[in-house]
Amino acid sequence: MPGHPSSPEKSSLSTWTRLVPPFHAALNRVPAECRPTLFYETFYNVGAGAFIGLFGLSLAALKSDQIFSPAGSKEHLMFVAAMYGGSCLLSPLVGYVGSKVAMRWLVIWPSVVLAMLLLSIGFLHGATFFALFVGIAFVIQVFPRVAEMNMFRVLYPPTHRGAAVGWVKAIANISGLVATVLGTFWFLWKPERYFWAYWATGAALAISAIFYARIPVRRKNEFGESKAVLPHRAFVRGLKVFVAHRRFVLYQIGFWFAGFGNHMSHAYIAESLKEDIQASDRSIFWIVAVLPPLIMSISAPVWGRYLDRVNPMTGRAVFNVIQAIGYTFHFYGGVSRQIWPFVIGAIIHAIANGGGAINWLTGSLYFAKQENVPLYNSIHVGLTGIRGLLAPIMGVWVYGATFSLGAWNVPGLGMGPGLFMVSAGLSLCGCIFMSWMSRNDTGPADDG
Repeated sequence: MPGHPSSPEKSSLSTWTRLVPPFHAALNRVPAECRPTLFYETFYNVGAGAFIGLFGLSLAALKSDQIFSPAGSKEHLMFVAAMYGGSCLLSPLVGYVGSKVAMRWLVIWPSVVLAMLLLSIGFLHGATFFALFVGIAFVIQVFPRVAEMNMFRVLYPPTHRGAAVGWVKAIANISGLVATVLGTFWFLWKPERYFWAYWATGAALAISAIFYARIPVRRKNEFGESKAVLPHRAFVRGLKVFVAHRRFVLYQIGFWFAGFGNHMSHAYIAESLKEDIQASDRSIFWIVAVLPPLIMSISAPVWGRYLDRVNPMTGRAVFNVIQAIGYTFHFYGGVSRQIWPFVIGAIIHAIANGGGAINWLTGSLYFAKQENVPLYNSIHVGLTGIRGLLAPIMGVWVYGATFSLGAWNVPGLGMGPGLFMVSAGLSLCGCIFMSWMSRNDTGPADDG
């Protein structure tokens, strides 16, 4: 548990947070000894949340006439998307390294490295260098993201963990949304100085690391193991447990359909907007970067209440059919060369993602007994990493007439916006599969 705050520190926290009533109320919902922890972690999530906002901004920037286009290609989009989704494959490594060093340092030092990497953007110009730096940053970010999740177990008691995590993640979401909106205005106003947005985020991450380092934690490494299992051996053991649980295997198969379809097409919405309908930079930024997090933030609380009343298969089936409708609008916008279907598609797709993100975080818990929760979550995250890495590569091959990496060219299917209908079809398959699973559901594992 976190260390006990001194009286002057408690007094200081009370003085500062009274100026922001929601913050003060959030601190009062946790035990007194956890309040300094929640205070510092709140400010850590300001920087961490701003970093997540860079994904949509980076996709839009690569297709911006004033920044990178026409040099920014679908292959650059593919690389950024593959690194962003595929980074989940490294999540087992976080647990292994965390058994050797204090887990909190896997939040602090990678955040510092991320800050340095973002501060280096702009010194080397060009779409390739930009995509490379941003892609590497998304890979590194898996360490603080997973390590912070692990640290929740140490920092907050089970009775107050939900309230604490809910608060800090709300701050991260708000920070990401603000960073996206401000970044969009900055890119449109000063495109030649786009890198200042990345410098600002890098500075925020560096400051966030300092705040996280201030969290009072016992010196003992709560995750240390003298006989920590190597990641590949842990993977083999986990795989044996996974294949033995037929219901969880079926759930992951059903999850794969729409998940693969989403990873396959999401990054190429920006490509279609620029190449198929010659949309303006302003339109691309608002459709790709701003609308999705805005609508997700609005819809997530509604979906959270809905998911409390249904099983995860039913929830996933609903999100899959909504996603299919969203991609159908993207397809129609691409083939009709009109921008309004992309706007409608972005809103509908973000509504699906608002609930899908919650479903992704909590669905595996339905199938796992308490002792197997970490294992099932690691399998779930690992499979997400596989499709997050492979699906964008498949998408660029389906979308374009060629798939180019330097001098290496592979003939593509050249389907263009037809890619979105492939994703819509996969989403419908996922809906049908999850509906079938829901009809034969036997209830959560802990009820069995």
